Amino acid sequence: MVYPKIPLAQSVIELFRHKGIQHIVISPGSRNAPLTIGFAQHPDFHCYSIADERSAAFFALGLAQQLRKPVAVVCTSGSAVLNYYPAVAEAFYSQIPLIVVSANRPTVIVSSSGPIFTTSDKALSVVAAT
Repeated sequence: MVYPKIPLAQSVIELFRHKGIQHIVISPGSRNAPLTIGFAQHPDFHCYSIADERSAAFFALGLAQQLRKPVAVVCTSGSAVLNYYPAVAEAFYSQIPLIVVSANRPTVIVSSSGPIFTTSDKALSVVAAT
């Protein structure tokens, strides 16, 4: 089993294991690679790789609905998490347990480099606030 070198990724993986969250739907990307590797290499998790974030979120929603257990969706940084929004809204209003994990870019480089200018820390706050 390979654990990621990043302590926060290790903590997230162990927290999920401790809480019994077994199903992880991953939209792979460079920022969430430590989580992807950690979840995929761990025998306690069932991982599903779906590159399209919107499809991944709806797949996770259906899985959570059928299993009646929390399912996590994991994506990379920036606007990727916004593609989860329709499924997150449906999960919220249907009271289906869906956990969203986004590997955000470091704050110091969000607006200074690359085409990604959206942070994911507040992207879904509208759903959480309602």
